[in-house]
Amino acid sequence: MRKVLIVTLLVLVGLLSGCASIEDESKETVSSVETAFNAQPEKTNSENDGISFYLPSTMKIEEKVENNVILQKGDQTFILFVNPNEKRTSEVLYEAVDAKEFEVDKTYTDKERFGYVKVFEIEDNQYLVTVGIGGIKMTTETKVSDISESAGEMMKIVSSVKY
Repeated sequence: MRKVLIVTLLVLVGLLSGCASIEDESKETVSSVETAFNAQPEKTNSENDGISFYLPSTMKIEEKVENNVILQKGDQTFILFVNPNEKRTSEVLYEAVDAKEFEVDKTYTDKERFGYVKVFEIEDNQYLVTVGIGGIKMTTETKVSDISESAGEMMKIVSSVKY
């Protein structure tokens, strides 16, 4: 009986420690996006109507429509939007992302770019993640445990965009 209780407690502790909290994931998201923002842009390997960008091998293009590229990674959908009329220092798309409360709302700047990441809950355990630089943004919906990984990868793509 005692062994069963100990095993049960160990399993519960293991399960609980494997669950990501939004607080921990938020900190990791800010860090992973900052790292990607400050890194050298990835080499472009895909194109859509004069816009070239880095496409990770884990993603595939589902659809290309003028200024939007819809990407798929497993069952997760990403939308890459490019407004070539906005400079890389523009804050227009950042300001357009609106919610009552953000789990993450962080900006990054250098001499030539204004970058950001915004995350907010859209329903239980589902979050909208938006990452951008100036007139380029990328959005996805994901669960808590995938926010930081998705956001970092999205910033790599956004940073690589050339037009």
